[in-house]
Amino acid sequence: EENDFWHKNKDRVLTKLVKNGSVLDIGAGTGSFSIKLAKAGMKTAYIDASEKYYKIAKERAKEYNLNNIKFYNEYFPSKRIKERFDNVVISGFIEHVEDDVNLLREIYKLLNPYGRVILLTSAYPWLYSNFDKSVGHYRRYTKKELKLKMESVGFKVKFLKYWDVIGIPILIITKITGRVPIYTHGLKNKFLNYLLDKWFVFFENKMIIPMGLD
Repeated sequence: EENDFWHKNKDRVLTKLVKNGSVLDIGAGTGSFSIKLAKAGMKTAYIDASEKYYKIAKERAKEYNLNNIKFYNEYFPSKRIKERFDNVVISGFIEHVEDDVNLLREIYKLLNPYGRVILLTSAYPWLYSNFDKSVGHYRRYTKKELKLKMESVGFKVKFLKYWDVIGIPILIITKITGRVPIYTHGLKNKFLNYLLDKWFVFFENKMIIPMGLD
């Protein structure tokens, strides 16, 4: 899945938003994004509660002999994390957390002055379906709700953007039929993956679009 059009372009977008300095990657899964940042020379901290994903991520880091990445196998927030960061990345995670405001509050505490949080989450409450329930989502967000919750703990929201407009009709069909969208399993059709990748590279990643799945 990490090599399909969606995951590759998600990483491209997030990487461009990360400024120089240290990074905390929350809910980092198998570590692909954390390791990309570490390979680029950034001081990186990985945290994920899954022991399986944690082991995969550590093995990956060993392959590249990375010594600028720390690994935490536990839930966030963690008392073991003492330092502050220039960037905190939270991608596809906040919608899995029941008390999202407390999560944002804990993230705020870990930022350096003028640090930034880079957040990707699921949009449009009206699209919430059995699919969301099946993958453990508590909610989907409106821009207004997300902005208000971030500001309530101290963040100054600089920029909000919709992304993945082509995913909307797919999720509408999912909501109506109850079937899981095909790209949640990773697209196996190489040609379709190629075309969709080019759509994101040349259009979606660069444009301000008035709607999107994320």
